[in-house]
Amino acid sequence: MKKILLTVLSLCALSPSAMAQDEAPKYLRFLSLGDLPTWEEELIDGIRQGKEPPPGTMPPNPVCMVSGGEVVPFALTLRTMTGLKKMKAGTPGLLLKKGEAPESPNLLRTAAPAAPLSLGVLFADPASMLWEKPKMLLLKDDASAFPSSKIRFVNVSDKVVIVQLGGPRKRPFGIAPGRTSIKDVELGVNLIKVGYQTAAGGQKQIWENQIKVATNQRVQCFFYKAIPEKGKAAVKFHYTPEPMPRLPKSKCCLLYTSPSPRDR
Repeated sequence: MKKILLTVLSLCALSPSAMAQDEAPKYLRFLSLGDLPTWEEELIDGIRQGKEPPPGTMPPNPVCMVSGGEVVPFALTLRTMTGLKKMKAGTPGLLLKKGEAPESPNLLRTAAPAAPLSLGVLFADPASMLWEKPKMLLLKDDASAFPSSKIRFVNVSDKVVIVQLGGPRKRPFGIAPGRTSIKDVELGVNLIKVGYQTAAGGQKQIWENQIKVATNQRVQCFFYKAIPEKGKAAVKFHYTPEPMPRLPKSKCCLLYTSPSPRDR
């Protein structure tokens, strides 16, 4: 009788209770929120040229994530989401560095993400408004935590923000600093009005418009502290509709069949 030996070499063959969370890689994206510094020019050889921004007023570039003893370099651009960055299985924590070398100075250190896909929302130190020691809110970003047909509000400003979603008949709701809120969103056009609570106890509106949502999309909405400027809003708003990010496909099961005696 022909004898066949099947050996499973993948985690997918294990029961869920046997699969440890740290045995799979994690994926992250990063979003840096903030304002560009005031544009300044100088005259050089009769030509007007832009001055370099003052130190610390822009996110450092390049930066890298340390993953399993290696570095994963990437660039931070204000209000632009990075691509997916892979963190190797078993990496003890999330460590970002200013530069691309392992010996580069640390930028930020925090616990390793728990979700298969996470979003790191980076912003300048609220006290100094500088990027020397930025802060980060790490959010679960996978389909189970934040599915399509949902809208997520993320508040990294220092004010309570007020959101009215779906027209004047809908009741507004508030989101405290450092907090998030996920709501249902309709396909097509959604009316939205956002603002924040002032120090005097009133409300200041900062944006009112429509958000269009397509099939299989979700919407990320962010509030962040603006550079203090007289007569300007203290909080800025940024949003982006997007499809669910696709993670790279992992190799599931590798099947090995031992040769039969006649094949040897």
